[in-house]
Amino acid sequence: MSKQIRDLVHTIKSTDLTGAQINQGFGEIYLSKDTIPNQLESQEIVEQTRSVKSPFYGSQIPNTATIVTKVPDGGLEPVFTPTVNKTYQIMAADVINAGVGSVSIDFGLMDNNLNFIKLANVNPSAGGQNAIELRNLFFFDSSVFPGFLVVSGTPGDAVVQLAFAEVVQ
Repeated sequence: MSKQIRDLVHTIKSTDLTGAQINQGFGEIYLSKDTIPNQLESQEIVEQTRSVKSPFYGSQIPNTATIVTKVPDGGLEPVFTPTVNKTYQIMAADVINAGVGSVSIDFGLMDNNLNFIKLANVNPSAGGQNAIELRNLFFFDSSVFPGFLVVSGTPGDAVVQLAFAEVVQ
């Protein structure tokens, strides 16, 4: 039986094996005595993956840092759409007022149901640029991700920028 467990992941390197793949491949193993070889084999694979990845969880993956820029249309909007099964860390964010009037932006975290948690409010003066003061550099993925809402002023005058990097998960 244990050969079958290894066959499920034989084309995946330890560093590339994800929690979702482990759950899909080994999560359905019954805990009866006749499945002990499968249990032990799956524990070995998980331990191997953990030994390679655990020291690096949350570490930035080299050459994945990027800055995205978003000009809003109006309403609650994501700064960008994260890739499923990837984790990111925000490094910095700011808002530029490209107009001549005032503009106010609420920046925070949102989900696909348009639930929103405000982290900061930014009011750059006309032609100005203000950093979004974040208390922590935090992680996000495709379930909850950075979003913003123009609360006053012309939406097209605001330019939201976000610097982030993919991290080891």
